[in-house]
Amino acid sequence: MKPTLSSLAVGVCLITLVLPRNGFAQDDPNQDRQLPPGTNPFQRMVYPAGDQDVSQQQTDQLQCYWWSSDQMQGWDPYAAHAELQKQGYVAADQADQAQGGGIRGAAGGALGGLAIGAIAGDAGTGAAIGAVAGGLIGGSRSRRSRQSAQSQADQAVQAFQTEAERWDRAWVGCMQARDYSIT
Repeated sequence: MKPTLSSLAVGVCLITLVLPRNGFAQDDPNQDRQLPPGTNPFQRMVYPAGDQDVSQQQTDQLQCYWWSSDQMQGWDPYAAHAELQKQGYVAADQADQAQGGGIRGAAGGALGGLAIGAIAGDAGTGAAIGAVAGGLIGGSRSRRSRQSAQSQADQAVQAFQTEAERWDRAWVGCMQARDYSIT
């Protein structure tokens, strides 16, 4: 069968619809990615050094956002910040729970002292001694628990800051390579 002019026109139209403008059929590796809340999470000032328009700048920022995350084995500043907040709340809850350790220790000590004092014949004195000892032990545990929770929160913040600085350097480098001035 000999191709006709109309079948040739249909073929050209189909190729035009299927192939992107550069003439190569490619899958966009970012097409299935969820858009981040923003493409400049550290609020850098971005100045086009070339003739980029606003639309091109937004595209470049998004592509640099994804590229930077890929360079950091998928580390995403927004997801990491959300996780940091979650960890911070957990650490704060643990510290709040540890706050009442002295009171709980004193109550437990008083009950133990009461039992021992009753056996020895002086329940009141036993309860008082048990309350003091239990309060000291509970207070000490409470302080250690609060310090541990604070230390974990400090470590999480430090890890976030370190990764954020690395990610930001990658993003700035990507944008500069696309002919932007970044401050």
